[in-house]
Amino acid sequence: MRPSSNEAVGQRAELGRAGKSSRGASTWATHAALIVVQLAFASQAVEAKVAMLPRAEGGEAIAAEAIAMVRMVGAAVFFQAAVLSSRRQRERPRLPRNVHVKMAGLAALGVALNQALFLAGLRESTPFVVSLLGATIPVLTAALAILFRKEAATWRTGAGLVLAFSGVLWLIGIGAGAHVDHGAMLVSLNCLSYAAYVVLSRDVVLEVGSMRFMAWVFTYGVVLFAPLGALALLTQIPLLGARGWLLLAYIVAVPTIVAYGLNAWALARSTATMVTVYIYLQPLFAALLARAQLGHAISSRAGIASLLILGGVGVTTFKRRANG
Repeated sequence: MRPSSNEAVGQRAELGRAGKSSRGASTWATHAALIVVQLAFASQAVEAKVAMLPRAEGGEAIAAEAIAMVRMVGAAVFFQAAVLSSRRQRERPRLPRNVHVKMAGLAALGVALNQALFLAGLRESTPFVVSLLGATIPVLTAALAILFRKEAATWRTGAGLVLAFSGVLWLIGIGAGAHVDHGAMLVSLNCLSYAAYVVLSRDVVLEVGSMRFMAWVFTYGVVLFAPLGALALLTQIPLLGARGWLLLAYIVAVPTIVAYGLNAWALARSTATMVTVYIYLQPLFAALLARAQLGHAISSRAGIASLLILGGVGVTTFKRRANG
C-alpha cells in the first residue's frame, strides 16, 4: 500500500505536481509532517507483521487477506465520505463510464494486487526488507515512464535502475549464494505493480481529481478483492481480541488516512526534491520499530542491499536538482 510504504495516488505522481508549481519557504511544520508520513508508512509493515504473527510468537494470527480487506474497506469509506461531505466535489459532473472502467483497472493493479503481494511478502520477510524494497518505487516508476514513452530516457535513470536492481537481486538472494527470500520476491513484484499504477494513473488523477480518484479506486479495490478477502475477514472477526482490533484500526487510520492527508499537505508546501529526501527515512524507521517490537536485527546482506538500492534511488530521483 504502501508503501509506502507509501500508498494513495503515489508519491511520484504527486511529486510531479509539486515540482511544477512554486512553493514558499519550507517551515518546521512541513518537515515534521514529512517525518510523520515516513514514520507512518514504515509502521505499516511492522504493525501488519505483528498482526499476522502467530499468537505463540506475540502476534494476533490475523490472515493477510483479512488485513488487506479491512484496509481497503476503511479507506473506501473514508474517501467516499470525504467526497460526499464536500460541496465542491458533489457539484462536479458525473464521471463517464470509460473513466470508471479505467479506475477499476487501476484498482486491480494498484490496490487489490498491490495489497495482496505486499502482505503475502511481508508474511514471509521482515519489515525492514519490505520498507527497503518500497524505496525502489521511484526508480521503477521512472523506468516504466520511459518504457511507456511518458518521459525521456536519461543516463541517470539507467544508472539508478542498475544500482537498485542489483540491490534487489542481492536482497532476494539471487546471485548472492544465499537462501532465496521468497517474501522479498513477492514485495518486489508488489513494487513493480504499484510503480505501473503510478505511471498509468497520472492522467486519470489529473482528469478526475485526487480525492474523487482515491474514493473510487479504493471502492473498486474492495469489489475486486472481496472474493479473496471478504470470507477471510468474516472468519477472522469472531476471533479478534482488543489488541487485534487496535492493530487493524491503526493500519487503516495511520498508514492510510493520516499519511495520505499529511503527505498531500506537505507536498503543497515543499519541493519535489525535499519530499524525496525523506523517503530515505522509511527503511530506518522500519528497522528501529522492528528492533523495538520484534527484536529484528539488520543482516549484512540487507545492509549491502540497502546501499545499492538507496544509491539507485538517489541517482534517479535527484536528476532535476543535478540538472538545475
